[in-house]
Amino acid sequence: MSKLQGKGNSFPPLQKRIILHLAENGPQTINETNKGISGDYKSSHIAFQTLKKKGLIKEVTSKPYRGREYPQLWLTDRGIFLALCQGARPQTILRRTLEIYPEDKGLQFVIEAVPILGKNAFDVLYLAASTNGQIEQTDVDSILAAQMQKKLSPEVIKQFIAVLKKYPAQHKRTVDSIEQARKNLSEVSDML
Repeated sequence: MSKLQGKGNSFPPLQKRIILHLAENGPQTINETNKGISGDYKSSHIAFQTLKKKGLIKEVTSKPYRGREYPQLWLTDRGIFLALCQGARPQTILRRTLEIYPEDKGLQFVIEAVPILGKNAFDVLYLAASTNGQIEQTDVDSILAAQMQKKLSPEVIKQFIAVLKKYPAQHKRTVDSIEQARKNLSEVSDML
């Protein structure tokens, strides 16, 4: 995906490399990342500032070096979804997310569940996060509804349910959403 829809959401190759590098290697300073991608420091610095403005990375910790503190940056939820859209490994991102955002169970669920449903689900989630600034239950419901249009194998369904059961709050919300959708479809069906 070379360009995502929406005003000001183009991603030059250097920004993509930075996003993917951070996704794979965890929080790093600008200098550490620049060395890791073999880039030019000034260009990398500008790319980091742009990514911050777009809300794709943020400071998550700092690193002392020679008496000074340097910010270590990592991905926001939008950055995580972009990295997944660009081909980052979900297992690596989930492991990093558990370390950096241990309390964000909703994000952890999405990272773990969406690869089961397919790559298009990441695109939908990224667009939702870009539009709304966060992922809502209705966005997850939309992905599930879209996937239900296709025939899912029993194995995929079992994998999804296994992940869903690991997150009790998400499990309850999903069951409630499915029940509400079933009720709404029944009413529409009765009218036809």
